[in-house]
Amino acid sequence: MATLECRSAQRGIASRWVKVEGITDAQVITARAKLDRLLKVEEQISTAVALAFVAVATMCPDANPSDLWQHVIYRHLLKKGWNDNKWKRVSGFALERALVALYEPRLAAHGLRIRILDAGEANAFLSTLGTDVQSTKVDLFLEGEINDAWRIFGAVHVKSSIAERIQDDVPASRFFMENGLTSIMLTMDSKSYPPPHGDCINYGELGGRSLAIEKERLKRGYIENAGQFDGLFSFNLRTPPSPPKTLSDKRIYAMSFSEKQPDKLVQFIIERWATYLKGKVG
Repeated sequence: MATLECRSAQRGIASRWVKVEGITDAQVITARAKLDRLLKVEEQISTAVALAFVAVATMCPDANPSDLWQHVIYRHLLKKGWNDNKWKRVSGFALERALVALYEPRLAAHGLRIRILDAGEANAFLSTLGTDVQSTKVDLFLEGEINDAWRIFGAVHVKSSIAERIQDDVPASRFFMENGLTSIMLTMDSKSYPPPHGDCINYGELGGRSLAIEKERLKRGYIENAGQFDGLFSFNLRTPPSPPKTLSDKRIYAMSFSEKQPDKLVQFIIERWATYLKGKVG
């Protein structure tokens, strides 16, 4: 278990220290040194962050992924002089690249993939659906292989935290679902409060602190009640998963990178691909 410093943004406020399970202090040093090296050699900062996260997640699969993202990567960058605005500009692209890298081999065994499309290719596909939804509203695309060709059957929306503008993605998500395609959200559900306002524990925003908090119930309602996405997969183990039955029949899942394959996300994508093929055949 590692013990990591969480600094306040305010001068004169004492730091708090956070325990992170599944990783040692020595492994934290290794992970952060790798991030520093990558920042020097990679042309794109987001690629450096993505590769560093993939490395530490692979080295420490039993750790809470969201804690690795926030306490090992994010807080190290703050210590190096980054501010939240810079982090927000970089983290979205970095997380997309990291999740693609982590799930590429897991999905390949099933003839599936999750992919970043360039704007031209994405907009060309969206135009075939007869929609004005733009590629900027879809982060990743789900594809399945059939007759030696890849076919898009879903959209993936990626958020570091639920504080980001999730509602901006809803029109695109609803369009996909209404047209027999899959639409899911992947998130780190990464959120904590540094001193003096909090203890730095990464509870997230989906009920990790308490399901009685109104704001957290509201955000869960985007999935469980309104069904704005086919499912939400949180890589924060403090996120309470949904019960088997919800008002919308859509659920929130909490998971790590150490689950036996196919994990919950891979199994969900396998099932959605099968449903898509059945609809096309029927």
